[in-house]
Amino acid sequence: MISLDFLKSVDLFKGLEEDQLIPLQQEGEEKQYLKGKKLFSEGDEATDLWILVDGQIDLCSELPGRVHPEIFTVSSVSPGEALGWSSFVPPYRYRLSAYCAKDICTVLRLGKDSLLRLFESDFRVGYRVMTNLAAVISKRFQQLQESATAAPYAQIKIKVHLATCGIAAGAREVMKALMEELPRSGREDIQVESAGCIGRCDTEPNVTVEIEGEEPVIYQKMDPEKMRRVFRRHILEGQVQSDLLLR
Repeated sequence: MISLDFLKSVDLFKGLEEDQLIPLQQEGEEKQYLKGKKLFSEGDEATDLWILVDGQIDLCSELPGRVHPEIFTVSSVSPGEALGWSSFVPPYRYRLSAYCAKDICTVLRLGKDSLLRLFESDFRVGYRVMTNLAAVISKRFQQLQESATAAPYAQIKIKVHLATCGIAAGAREVMKALMEELPRSGREDIQVESAGCIGRCDTEPNVTVEIEGEEPVIYQKMDPEKMRRVFRRHILEGQVQSDLLLR
């Protein structure tokens, strides 16, 4: 059972007394997910509020692809934070998909119906939780707005060549891997772009890396694992992966 001390630290439950937290502790269901497992999908009926206890949850948008959807991380949730606000907002459907982004994620799942019954039985709990929820949503939207309007100078540009030949060779999966790595790096000086064919269809998927003050390099025959390797070792650590370069 999740401890009361943890519940006191949760952003949605700030200001609640211990006797008010006990019903939440009793109603909540503790669950664990392994890395890559999905808690819920974009468009699913929103029936639960989730509190992250340990690990990291990535909230992702899933764009339709030819075979599999393209998954882009929009934001990440840290321990003590809540997700699943759509449970209380019409049309009561999750707006993003949620994935476990660490080896193991522990969450507390609270059913919307159970919470509403609790709020009806003790209006003070309902008022405090919904007031906290409004404050959290306002803060998160402000952070997203600041992130969207900020225009940091891009010292590094990564171009994934997404012409027809590149897509057929797997460039979409390469872009997906890159877009998963980017937000986890915390770097704001990296710009990711799509680009056309470079005329070397036999070496697709190709990725061009341009770092300020250095000669651009082109990587050939990329796949998701190679892309992750290039991002971590070349982009973040400055080590060009010579064995993958287009000659």
